[in-house]
Amino acid sequence: MKRAPTFNQIQPDQAIAICSREQALRLAEYDQHGVTVLGRRGVLLTGAWALDAENSGPFILTVVFRQADQSPLAPEAIQTLVDQLNFQVRGQAR
Repeated sequence: MKRAPTFNQIQPDQAIAICSREQALRLAEYDQHGVTVLGRRGVLLTGAWALDAENSGPFILTVVFRQADQSPLAPEAIQTLVDQLNFQVRGQAR
């Protein structure tokens, strides 16, 4: 199967972090909710996660920084969980 050239690449307007299954289960229902990552307001993208029993993870959490002001804010407990993740942005060493 041939992959698109941008597969698994970090785009300039997003950040990614690896989540455990437990973290993903807590974050999943907050797809399209606003959080702060690396000092910027962003939007969680969790809608594509397959959280069935066979998928143990890890899961890649994507936060996009465009149109973030249009999304409802995630609860404080979700922001706290996001704050504990190790995000990568474009140009940052992995």
